[in-house]
Amino acid sequence: MEIKTFKGGYDSNFSYVIHDSGEAIIIDTAINPEILLAFIKEKNLKLKCAIIMHSHFDHLVGYDYYLKNDIKLAGSANLLKDIDFKLKDGDELELGNYKLQIMSTPGHLYDCLCVLVDGKLFTSDTLFIDGCGRCDLSGADVDKMYDSLEKIKSLPDETIIYPGHDYGPVPFATLAEQKRSNYYLQAESKEEFVEGRMR
Repeated sequence: MEIKTFKGGYDSNFSYVIHDSGEAIIIDTAINPEILLAFIKEKNLKLKCAIIMHSHFDHLVGYDYYLKNDIKLAGSANLLKDIDFKLKDGDELELGNYKLQIMSTPGHLYDCLCVLVDGKLFTSDTLFIDGCGRCDLSGADVDKMYDSLEKIKSLPDETIIYPGHDYGPVPFATLAEQKRSNYYLQAESKEEFVEGRMR
């Protein structure tokens, strides 16, 4: 499986095109879709779908374009948008020889997803490099964010984190590295996390 990273959007956003055996999936619809589709066409790939990782405006770039061009959209079952595939925690999507595992990770927003495939975790705004998504916006829930981060912490340490924004000192890092450097993964209790997030 190969990963192509695109950076831009409204706020140093990342979108990813992952592909294998001639098939592609867009992860995080935060970059102009024409840019992403040009790469897919250049590589002669078949696009299976584009995954909306959550419904903040900067992660819905080109939503109408996808609809008008009959491109399949996937997202959380809690997403309040018209999409083709409503995904729940534990669901899987096939891509070539790989299976994408869907994790429901509310906290930053009620419809946040993470996608795990081949030891790579695409976290959008749930987990940044040395940070995590804000919990003070409408639709956020700091208690659920703690639970979602605990779910991520249970993954193997060698899991590579691919976030939704380029906010950290590096574009991606292992979970082990993040456990050492990311303050929000170091809380020893929900109470400690909530206090830290609400300061």
